[in-house]
Amino acid sequence: MRSLIAVGCNTYDNLNDLSGAELDAKRVYEALMTQGVGDYDAVTSTLLLSPTLNELRGVLRKILPAGKLDALTFYFAGHGDVHAGSFYICLKDTSLDAISLTAFSLGELFRNLNDFVPSQSNIVIDACRSGGLVSDLGVLLKPDLLGNAGSPGVTLVATSAQDQYASETSAGGVGTNAILDCIEGRVVVNDQRPFLDLAEIGHRIQSILHDPASQQPVVWGLNLFSSSGFCRNPRHGSDPTAHLKTALHAWPATHDHVVREHYNDLWEAYSSVDSKWKPRQFADTISTVLKVLSGQPQELISFFDKLSNAAIERAEKSTDAFRATEVSATLAICLLPFIQEPLARNQMQALLDRSGSATLAACLQLLDDVRDDRYALLSKQGGGLSDLYVLPVRLTKVLAWAAAGSSFLSDSDGKLAIDRAFGDLLRVFIELYTNSLTLVTDAQAPYIAVLAAHAKALQLDIESEQVFGLFYSSLIERQGNLAASDIPPESVLKYLEACRSSNFTSVMDHIERPSQTLAVLFKFAELFGLQDVVDDELWELDRASFLAYITTDYNQYGLRSMDGGNNYVWTIGQDLCRVEELANSWPTVSPPSDELAAQGAVAASLLYPDRVPWFLFSAA
Repeated sequence: MRSLIAVGCNTYDNLNDLSGAELDAKRVYEALMTQGVGDYDAVTSTLLLSPTLNELRGVLRKILPAGKLDALTFYFAGHGDVHAGSFYICLKDTSLDAISLTAFSLGELFRNLNDFVPSQSNIVIDACRSGGLVSDLGVLLKPDLLGNAGSPGVTLVATSAQDQYASETSAGGVGTNAILDCIEGRVVVNDQRPFLDLAEIGHRIQSILHDPASQQPVVWGLNLFSSSGFCRNPRHGSDPTAHLKTALHAWPATHDHVVREHYNDLWEAYSSVDSKWKPRQFADTISTVLKVLSGQPQELISFFDKLSNAAIERAEKSTDAFRATEVSATLAICLLPFIQEPLARNQMQALLDRSGSATLAACLQLLDDVRDDRYALLSKQGGGLSDLYVLPVRLTKVLAWAAAGSSFLSDSDGKLAIDRAFGDLLRVFIELYTNSLTLVTDAQAPYIAVLAAHAKALQLDIESEQVFGLFYSSLIERQGNLAASDIPPESVLKYLEACRSSNFTSVMDHIERPSQTLAVLFKFAELFGLQDVVDDELWELDRASFLAYITTDYNQYGLRSMDGGNNYVWTIGQDLCRVEELANSWPTVSPPSDELAAQGAVAASLLYPDRVPWFLFSAA
């Protein structure tokens, strides 16, 4: 029998509350309880959220005597402290001035292990000063058991040293994240054995969290004669997964060295699809490998087709409804450099069509969700203040993908359905999320360009005027100061505070200058005849500068940087005082003659929002 006890404590009666400990415990519990991962018994395993001392002791009294334990894994995230030579985990009713009476000491846990002797005990503590648990090792095992073959094994992993704090990010505790990366295969521990033990995971995260000045994990093991089997090894075998293995089998034998050189990168790209998704890093890895086959189109497409199917299948398992949309589109634009090759064109069109179908399904689901729950678009975990920044971006991004999906789909019925969904979403967002239809970052520029052009094509003038008014008012309120598209996450709160106080002095390094968004709003206004609305308040943006990067080589839109185009920059009050004056200096932007290249450029703009498909305003 294998049992798991995962404890996360956010809420404290006498200590400062935490925000992410319960989430970390849930993530560990769900990861290890997943079928085929930890093989823990659901009946004798439990997840405890902000329990009292008596509640934790009650669970131990229930589980430990239940039968012979092959393995017991105990995980804790929350406050911890060292007192009188012992480490204590702090629970809901812990009081620091009576810590030995109100907290749970690791010494007590060790005495329980001595009494019931699980074959293997795994203890993970993600708490400040958790390295202090080594102080309790003296009571861990009975002396007469030490060294005997078959004697019980114990492995301890503390995510910080005795004199260190355990760091947290918006994605969870740093130590817990590193452990989960090993459990779920994003980080290689080994690929030789079918099971991982906690000791080797601990040593692996020591190499990941290698800065001793900030957070250094402590790993300790005793009597490791037993088969510890903390969890199954997702990287077991020469190839980590059947899907990726199938794709790699399609790789030409003459270029095996390329796969060997990029094996880990390909695995990490594949693993990121349903977890830490970053389109640019994913595309860079895939594109690097594809370049080798640029002169062998049949081999390239054979490999790419299998890789795409594997990645999209994984994306469809993500909790993000739009993940399959983005993964399919990212794969499609990896083929932009090969667009003149018929096989690559067909594959690219099929991937964009698949992206459009995924977008339609996601939009219909989202409409059902927001009609049932007006807060459905708020962050499910770790939201709060961050939603003041994230939600406006999310709204414009959803509308942009819905607009783009219409052009991606080849099926006329699908186009009609997604166009209806786009209009419905636009109206629902105006009704339910009026105060969040605002501008916060220059990364919204391509989203607004795409949604504006499509709204014009669908003759949604009334809704578009409402949305434009909300966007423009928020820009005036922020004095034209929008966060840079690459603003560091830790600086977002400072930017929001600057917006609240209307004092941007402290965040000027993170303000986008010149801005693409202002240029997009001017073209938006031209499109719907709203120049007078802009002109009335334009003096508020005196000396604000904006730009447009124009290129006619649309096959470059998926690259990290584009060459051969021109930057056009204007300053309000110097180059123009009214919107209509922009037309005199705006360059001619011809839409791509190749419709597939145009679709690829739009997809690239939504994935890499430092570029805008300006040709949409010419075509609208």
